[in-house]
Amino acid sequence: MKNNLLFFNILFITFGNLSVASAEIVQLSDINLPNRNAQLLQEQPQETEEECPPDNQAQSNNRDVPEGCQKEEETTSSQADADIEISVTGTRTPRALQDSPATITVIDDQDIQNLFIRDIKDLVRYEPGVSVRNRPTRAGNSSINIRGIEGNRVLIQTDGVRVPDIFFNTSRDLVDFESLSRVEIIRGPASTLYGSDAIGGVVSFITKDPEDYLNVFNRPFYVSGKVGYNTSDYGLSGTLTLAGGDEKLSGVFQYTRRDQNEQQNYGGLAPNPQEIGSNNFFGKVVFRPNNNHTFRLTSELLDRKTDTDVRSSAGFNPFTRLTTLSQFAEDDVRRGRISLSHDYANSNSSLFQNLKWQVYYQDANTTEQVETSFINNARQNIRRLQKNEFSQQIIGGDVQLESNFNIGSVNNRLTYGFDLFNTATTRPRDATEFNQTTGAVTKNVIGELFPNKTFPDTNTLRGGIYIQNEMEFADGRITLIPGIRYDYYQLSPNRDDDFNRVNTQNSEVKGFSDSAISPRLGIVAKVTPEVSLYAQYARGFRSPPYDDATLAFTNFAFGYTVLPNANLKPETSDSYEVGIRGNFPQGKFSLTSFYNRYNNFIDTVQVGVLPIGGRSFQQFQSQNIRGATIYGIEAKGEYNFSNTDDGVSLFGGLAYAVGDNKETNQPLDSIDPFKAVFGLRYRSSGNIWGAELATTLVADKDRVSDANFFKPKAYTVVDLLGYYNFNRNTTLNVGIFNLFNERYIEWSDVRGVNASDRFLDLYTQPGINLAASLTVRF
Repeated sequence: MKNNLLFFNILFITFGNLSVASAEIVQLSDINLPNRNAQLLQEQPQETEEECPPDNQAQSNNRDVPEGCQKEEETTSSQADADIEISVTGTRTPRALQDSPATITVIDDQDIQNLFIRDIKDLVRYEPGVSVRNRPTRAGNSSINIRGIEGNRVLIQTDGVRVPDIFFNTSRDLVDFESLSRVEIIRGPASTLYGSDAIGGVVSFITKDPEDYLNVFNRPFYVSGKVGYNTSDYGLSGTLTLAGGDEKLSGVFQYTRRDQNEQQNYGGLAPNPQEIGSNNFFGKVVFRPNNNHTFRLTSELLDRKTDTDVRSSAGFNPFTRLTTLSQFAEDDVRRGRISLSHDYANSNSSLFQNLKWQVYYQDANTTEQVETSFINNARQNIRRLQKNEFSQQIIGGDVQLESNFNIGSVNNRLTYGFDLFNTATTRPRDATEFNQTTGAVTKNVIGELFPNKTFPDTNTLRGGIYIQNEMEFADGRITLIPGIRYDYYQLSPNRDDDFNRVNTQNSEVKGFSDSAISPRLGIVAKVTPEVSLYAQYARGFRSPPYDDATLAFTNFAFGYTVLPNANLKPETSDSYEVGIRGNFPQGKFSLTSFYNRYNNFIDTVQVGVLPIGGRSFQQFQSQNIRGATIYGIEAKGEYNFSNTDDGVSLFGGLAYAVGDNKETNQPLDSIDPFKAVFGLRYRSSGNIWGAELATTLVADKDRVSDANFFKPKAYTVVDLLGYYNFNRNTTLNVGIFNLFNERYIEWSDVRGVNASDRFLDLYTQPGINLAASLTVRF
């Protein structure tokens, strides 16, 4: 009932403003709110002579001042404007982080280079409250965890196109960072703007345009080469970038090759040997027929192959009573995407000033091939070949419009649109066993008959329509941002012989459809021009996924069966967040507290026992459980000892969270322990060189759901990073990580591992290691 009231209140506010606005629309020339400065500029008298304007005019007039007339105060103001960080993900419109009701992290291409970001694990190295789980035995990085919520409950997108789901041993580390201009991370639910899967947050990768390269030298062509090396995994990489064109037509092509081995650890147990090679092809063509229209055609292809000698699998397994002699795994990942987008901007339009649309197609496939040699309990030599695939094809599009208008003294920026896409998911599995002692060959492996599919091929159709208004009151001192979204989803399974082969109980699998409403209300109040208070309520949702709804199979070797469930409700969350931010000429800070309540989480539970052939089989099914609560605080800040870009600055951040599983009344294991990052940063005059010393402190992990789980101890890690610009064409980056050779284990990697596990040393992080890169531009 409360959500319905909030829904109607938002509609009343938004459409009430629209009805009044139809009678008095005011044109706004500035795309970024607040717009009050645009009116101020239009009222300034035009100078006809090269005279120094009065001090008060020079400070309020945002245009060039004759040479020799610049004041120190003007430089400080310009510097402050340059330091304003802008997000395009938080509200789907360009908006200063200082004026956003959500907690958003922006990592730009300069950070990507200076911090040696190669993958999603590196991306969040210095981001308390965000982590990535690494599986060192074979699979590598899995997915991104935001405030204790991870996996497919976090939306990851590239240029607005969803990155494929994670499924068992697959990974969502499917983007090469050399092609990115920025990464934005929204912490907490964002379903009002992005729909299903954004229940825990959003990670948005934004690729570069050709002009990002052409503007380096302001020439119609650009060529660069970059090589990098990292001793933590003996990784060698190289990137070639070509760009050319003019203001009307431009293009960029980029190729990145990476070769690396297994990540080194710090323990007595050597990591499983690995060879990893990847190719990434990225291309974009931009066409601007005039100042109002921009067309972008983007394509990218990532192809990565990982060969692993899984030595950790060797030995006797008491559950299967098999002795593994050797295991070799080959994991191939391919993700290809092509998209066409159009941006229209016309500040003189009376209906809408901005229009964006795009259509896209993405094909992603992960293939896992494993060859295992073992001895069975009859002392026979067995060779087993397994091949699992996970494929997702996504085709879709979206449209977004923006209307700027005034109603009296209230500035309004109305953002509205819709998206529609279909995801086709398949999981074919195959296995064959060769008895090298008797010569027998069988497709009945580990109690399953192959080839098979544990869930049928499934199409998931999802669409949503949303509307949001950014309303400024009191001369921009108060901003109210209500928004609401309606989502529709439809799941359509397609049974075939491979699925029927393991659905031996002939469980009914059927499709279903449903809808959800996701409201949001945010407010930002400027206490002073530099200090803002903000608060937000946001509702998130996630539609029931294909595997939980349609998974159905029986494993005769281990004595269990899994039932489908077409009656699952969507997962939902209610998030409350309040905080304060400050942005001063010499520093900035933010302090946030949040409380998130997650309902109807989908989990696999035991529902009974079924007699089959004289045996008792445990029955499992995905069902909605009570959910979880997560609350905590986060803080971040930086202080510059001078009022310019150069000099010394002090930076830091921290995150602390507590989470509980409401179904079991146990701690939520996905919560990371307290983490703080602080350090010193230096930039020389003219940005010739720079360095930073970063210290990461992590507390003991003390709250776990099982007393037998391994709980990592506290640790402190110090990194030293720096760069040197020999000239405009050449840059050298150097990093020394774990400077004091600390031995430590991250909780995100060992979550759920017993303290007695003999492979704990595999999870230790590398000792002191070095990284370097050299970039040459022409």
